[in-house]
Amino acid sequence: MRILLGVCLFFIAMVGQSAGDSQSNREKNPLSSSVVHNSGDMQIELEALSDTAEDIYDLAKVGKWNRIMKKFDELKKTEQAIKLIRNGENDFYAQRLRNKIEELEQAISAKNKKNTMRFANNITFLEVAMIGDLKPRVPTNVMLLDYCGRELEILSEEKDIDKLFNLVIRMHLIWQNLIPQLIDKNGTKEIKNFSEIMMRLERAKTPDEYNHLAIQVADEVDNLEKLFKKKPK
Repeated sequence: MRILLGVCLFFIAMVGQSAGDSQSNREKNPLSSSVVHNSGDMQIELEALSDTAEDIYDLAKVGKWNRIMKKFDELKKTEQAIKLIRNGENDFYAQRLRNKIEELEQAISAKNKKNTMRFANNITFLEVAMIGDLKPRVPTNVMLLDYCGRELEILSEEKDIDKLFNLVIRMHLIWQNLIPQLIDKNGTKEIKNFSEIMMRLERAKTPDEYNHLAIQVADEVDNLEKLFKKKPK
């Protein structure tokens, strides 16, 4: 849990937490929830939030701006539902989500591919931060690896080798924390496959290598999700 907490603190900084946040917000557990009236509804809306943001990310990659606007309308409706469920007028994460959606709207209006992808991906991370004490079928570490895969793609396009290297270090922490859960699920094949990807990421030197591996991360995260969603026999 300490490893996950540290990783989440790092990623909260990445999605734009300012140094001017109040002392009370800094002292909060970053995975704690506001008052949630219905945990089942909350999980449904958070999953919808992340899925829609990921759709926007994928559409931005190929420049489908008309379809992005329809998805963005869905995103705003989901954000309002989450705000109501969390009793979110003064909720820290509800405010963070509102800020990110405003940034995403500006990026979409400007048809800025890079910023649209980045802000959409930041919103997928907020799903993890807002889960709190809820118990999703797919562990938060899998969600974080999914987020990281997209971030690898963005940073490789920017050719930022230093940030790519640091991101891989964080991915190792997340991956090591996930392995015990995969062992419990008899995920021997999944452990082997993702470990091989992590070894290749360690050896990567060029943006093209990182970009190629980002695609592999996304594919293998899909397999991890399927494993945790699989109904017991």
